[in-house]
Amino acid sequence: MASTLTGLNARGSRWYLNIVIPPDLREVYGRRAVNLALGTSDRREATTRGTMKRAEWLAEFAAKRRELKPLPLSVITPELAQELALRVRARVLRQDDALRDDATILAPFTDAVKTAEHRWRTALCIGGPTPFTPPLRDTSPGAGLSDEDAETLAGLNALLDARAGADLAKRRRAAVLPLVRFEALKLGIAFDPSGEGAQEALAVCLLAYRKARQEAAHRDAGEAIETPLVPLASQRVATLAKTKARTLRDVYDKWKVSGDKARSADSLAVYDRALKQFEGQHEGLALVDITREIGDTYRTWLRESCNTTKTARDRLTNIKSLLKFAHETLEWIPKQPWRGLDIKTTTTNKRRPWTTDELATLFAAPLHTAHALPEARYGGREAAYWIPLLGLFTGTRLGELCQLRTVDVQKVEGIDVLVLTNEGEGQSIKSDAGHRSVPIHSELVRLGFLKYVETVKTSRSNSLWPALPLREGKPSDYFGRWFKEHRNALGLTGTRPDFHCFRHTVRPLMRKAGHSEGTMDKVTGHKTVGSIGTVVYDHRTLSEVQEAVEAIRYPALALGAHLHF
Repeated sequence: MASTLTGLNARGSRWYLNIVIPPDLREVYGRRAVNLALGTSDRREATTRGTMKRAEWLAEFAAKRRELKPLPLSVITPELAQELALRVRARVLRQDDALRDDATILAPFTDAVKTAEHRWRTALCIGGPTPFTPPLRDTSPGAGLSDEDAETLAGLNALLDARAGADLAKRRRAAVLPLVRFEALKLGIAFDPSGEGAQEALAVCLLAYRKARQEAAHRDAGEAIETPLVPLASQRVATLAKTKARTLRDVYDKWKVSGDKARSADSLAVYDRALKQFEGQHEGLALVDITREIGDTYRTWLRESCNTTKTARDRLTNIKSLLKFAHETLEWIPKQPWRGLDIKTTTTNKRRPWTTDELATLFAAPLHTAHALPEARYGGREAAYWIPLLGLFTGTRLGELCQLRTVDVQKVEGIDVLVLTNEGEGQSIKSDAGHRSVPIHSELVRLGFLKYVETVKTSRSNSLWPALPLREGKPSDYFGRWFKEHRNALGLTGTRPDFHCFRHTVRPLMRKAGHSEGTMDKVTGHKTVGSIGTVVYDHRTLSEVQEAVEAIRYPALALGAHLHF
């Protein structure tokens, strides 16, 4: 599946990724964009690496925004105080690591001290002080510090250790405040020293600072002191601050119980799958950190990862719907950041009419020639016989047929019809256009459909198919599974034709008989499109609709009269 990663560009044979710095962060970075080398000449590999790089930069942008707009806290919890103390200690030891790893940092200080010592020793000599020539240093990898630089570092650590000890002894908590504020900003938190728990946190951090200074000094004596690792800020701030950032999962939890009618189980499952897929790429991402850049990157990932463009588009649309709900209904975010992002789809397996040979195979089975009703529960006994025939002569949707009640077979204006509605318990119609009365084809009457209806009424069954189980929210699901298995058993394998293809079979027959699109829509339940006059004022009588239904003929198909009734 072809896809394009935003910013992917080539220089010669090598691929690069151009990342545009968001306008609100350009002053921080001092540039408008960066062009990163991806280290490959293979486009597919470049797309994979670029997607990962883009995700890293988007995460960094989110972290920068947290630093620029830190979260104010009314309470500093003991857990957060310990986290800040850990980060203070780690920062001191990381700085010490940097001084020991890079001799060029200490060299100016060492040379300045040695120059001053040399000038002092030679000041009284005849001719005055002589110039000091700094020694050459070994800067090769792994060379470490020279004796002079190590001495300078030891002196610096001893001084800082002494000062930290004095601050701890005199309870000078303010001495560590700048470092604590710096680390809090990395967590996206504004540290207020006057807030509840702040002074206690500073005391813990001062103790950690003093310990780190001691450890740095101990390193000068050769003691093995490891620098502690700290977790990523994005993984810690929500739990430590006890101010859990809202996520798309929180939006989903609100969405699934909203609205006048309960969400169907299928709808909930579809959105949950899309959300879990998004969470797999952006675990723990706060709702406010979901930017348009993240949406663009996720769109590229979906194109690469989903089997079809339709699946990719559906998943993207589900997430966009949750973001819209968060903005318009919950007002948790100031705007829907992914508005306008889309994925173009291509139909890979279009529905088509049933062929004459396929219909002959389907209706030549013992089910329709010998009334051999299926034992499989999902077949629904008599439903297995009549529902395919109803689809063949009306083009009605499978769900509409499965939910039919005995009272839905009526005589209107002297014409026997199926009344398709959502008024019955558990009934649903796809759209307003789906509410309609469809005349019953004379071939169905000849085959005994009306006699079957009277038999069911006598049994006092409310459902027209007493033996057919219906799945809540999707009445066609169980029968649809059975029909697929039945069709496959007859050698009609593959994804097409399916039951819905009956709808594509009846329309051409009505069209060839000269009936208008509007009349055909009255049969199949499609929404009529066209001018206001066509939609509003072009009313069709039931007899006109009956003429269109009777135009559905299959001369090559032999359907014997059913003598069971």
